[in-house]
This record gives sequence, structure tokens and C-alpha cells, in this order.
Amino acid sequence: MKLHTRTNYRTVILVRSRAIDPSVHKVAKVLAQNNYNVKLLIWDRKGEKYFEKLNGYSVRYFSIKAPYDKVSVAFYLPLWWLYEFFFLLLSDAKIIHACDLDTLLPAITIKLIKKVKLCYTIYDFYADNLPKSFPSFARKLIAWIEKFSIGLCDAIFIVDPTRYRQIKGARIKSIGILYNSPPDYVEGRFASKSSATREVTLFYAGLIDRSRGLIDILKVIRNLDGVKLIIAGSGPDERIFKNLPSYLKHKVEYVGFIPYEEVMKRTLEADILFALYDPSIPNNIYASPNKLFEAMMCGKPIIVNEEITATEIVKKERCGLVVPYGNVEAIKGAIIRLKRDPKLRLMLGRNGRLAYEKRYNWKLIEKKLISTYRELNEFLARSLN
Repeated sequence: MKLHTRTNYRTVILVRSRAIDPSVHKVAKVLAQNNYNVKLLIWDRKGEKYFEKLNGYSVRYFSIKAPYDKVSVAFYLPLWWLYEFFFLLLSDAKIIHACDLDTLLPAITIKLIKKVKLCYTIYDFYADNLPKSFPSFARKLIAWIEKFSIGLCDAIFIVDPTRYRQIKGARIKSIGILYNSPPDYVEGRFASKSSATREVTLFYAGLIDRSRGLIDILKVIRNLDGVKLIIAGSGPDERIFKNLPSYLKHKVEYVGFIPYEEVMKRTLEADILFALYDPSIPNNIYASPNKLFEAMMCGKPIIVNEEITATEIVKKERCGLVVPYGNVEAIKGAIIRLKRDPKLRLMLGRNGRLAYEKRYNWKLIEKKLISTYRELNEFLARSLN
């Protein structure tokens, strides 16, 4: 008979189906720093990695090539679920932390078989993240499955308070907010600078998809002097930036997928950030962009569209400008306004930085995460001894 030791109680497996997402690595690092034995299972859809050690935790990759953010990924899900099921079955973890619905069902099965504890982070409510053309009945079925599954979890995390509207009606035992805030990369040495230089830099790092307002940004840049656009990331529409027309090549730099540390470096070097989400996709309305909190942490102004709930933070903290989605003239006007007024850029950036320090600092979010895990850990210790 296997003895249950304190180490057993503190063994955690986090599961995420997106290798390009830094959020789960932040959670893994925090847990490892708090003496948890952390293993991370990730689906590497480029099929390039198998195993590595990072920041005190290990990462096992499911290396099967598959697309991101396309319905065709459904054909690969059974293989992913099978791999996840056996990985969890053979592990000694007493806490499983699933992320999004495409990791949750195998995790629930293992919870019921092995009587372990299950945390669940909802980065994107699955039914609302499906394409507009997806059948309504299927969307409702998937929403019901996710809400029912939430009732089988021991703790739920959402990335913004407004996300509760998406899961309203689900049986929730415990819920916490894990904002998409970055760790403080500039703590103790922050100095927001903004000068009236002839050229300003507009920076975006994230999913390369038309639904992120990128085509509108290109339309603006085409006829706007003194603005350079730097784009980082990967996605279904990256070919647009790989094959730019000649009249844009001197204005737009596409750097592809870059490490998160370089994202932060380029954010600090930029003058303006933007986060635009097509509101016709239901999940986009509840977008809680990494870019918003990265801009706040780095003291940079951000342009967001008025239809998303993240606008509530931008308006409350006075850290950016708000435009209607798809309104090229409004976007152009916001960029010109920020370009011509370095004092405004400085004020918005400082407002964002102050709000980050007081309300959205990753250290504050860490405390809630560790508190929840401590409660689960204590319950396991009582029940297994």
C-alpha cells in the first residue's frame, strides 16, 4: 500500500492545451516557489517539444501537430484526451488543475476514479469562443456541459469578475479571480518616459487573427506618418504579416512568436499598445487581455474597443483611450492624439502603473491562488490520514 506523505499532498499537475500561453506558466512558477511539486502537461501543437525543466517545475508536452483556434482541432481532441487521461492516471498528484474545457473532462474522470482534488481555470468559456457560424444548439450543449462540469470541481478561477456572467447557474464550491496580470518586471526601477519624438512605436503581441482588429490597424498605419507598428505572435492570419505589400514594409515589422521576456522588453520600449476584439464573437466581449495588464505594469497607454468588458477597467483607471470596434477613423484619431500629446501618454501610463501596483499586481493575485491551494492541501491531509 502506498503511503501518503506530505510530498504527495503537494504534488500538482496543471493541464493546458495551448503551448503559446504564458498564463499557466505563471501559476506553475508560483506553486513551485511555494514548495509544491509541480508538473505541467501541455499540448505543443507545433510538435516540436517533448520534455523540459523550467523555473522549478517540469513540463511534459503532447507533441501532435494541430491548429489553434480552428474547428478542425476537434478531430485531434480524442487523442489529446486519451493522452491526458493516462498521464493523470499514472501520476501521483493529489491536485489536478485543468485549464479550459478542452482539458477538463479527462481531469474530472480521474478525480472520480482517484478521489483527488480538482481546480479549474476558465481562460475562455468554450461555448462563447466558438465561431459565429457554429450551430446554436451545439453551442448551448457545450455551455451546459461546461457549467455541469464546474459543479464537479473543488475550486474555480476566472480571469475577470465579469466572467461570472458566463457561468451563472453553475454549482460553484469556491471561486477566485486570477487577473491576466504579469509579474512585475520593472519593480523598483520603473520610470515612465514619453517624449515628443517624430516617430512613435505601436506594439502588439498575441494571437494573429482578423478578429483582433489587425486589419483596421494596417489601414490606419498605411496613411499615417511617424508611426511604426511592431507585431509579435502567431495564428491563423500570420501570412498577412509575412507577405506585407511593399508600401507597408517600412512601416510594419513582424517578428513572429517571441519569448515572453522579449514581449515585456518590447512593451517597455513601445509608446502605445492596443487590444481590439471583434464583439460579434461572444467570448470577446468578456476579453481580459494580457496586453491590458502588461501595458499597465509597463506604464504604457492602451487603445481598446468600447464593446468589451475590459473597457470598464480602462475607464475606471484612466489608463487608455476607447474606440468603437472596426471604426478606422476613430482608431486613427486615438493614435494621432497619443502621438501628438506625450504628456497624455505619460499621464495614462502612470495611471495604469499606479492601478497595477494597488489592485492588479501579480503578488496580490498569488496570495489568493496559494490560499486556495492551502485549503485543498489541508483537506487532503485530514482525509488521507
